[in-house]
Amino acid sequence: MNLFLLIIFLLVGIAGLIYNVDSGVFIGLGLIPWQILKIKLKRKFVLTAIIISSIAGLSYFIYYSKWLIAALFVFIQLYNYWGYLNIVNE
Repeated sequence: MNLFLLIIFLLVGIAGLIYNVDSGVFIGLGLIPWQILKIKLKRKFVLTAIIISSIAGLSYFIYYSKWLIAALFVFIQLYNYWGYLNIVNE
């Protein structure tokens, strides 16, 4: 199920970037790292997903001057990073 959700969030995030849909970018790119974390892939994949989705999402929101959504997106990515740190420390 987590792999299916990863694919869905990846498609939603990419479609949001292509078609300029804020909610698609926010939900899709915000939840990709969490699904990779739940699949329990290597830690490098999780950290790479957090970095790439953060850069892509923040670039999108800053380009379109959506400052509130950008701040919320940073919060979501920090939550993903917190989950990553919990897995690393276990």
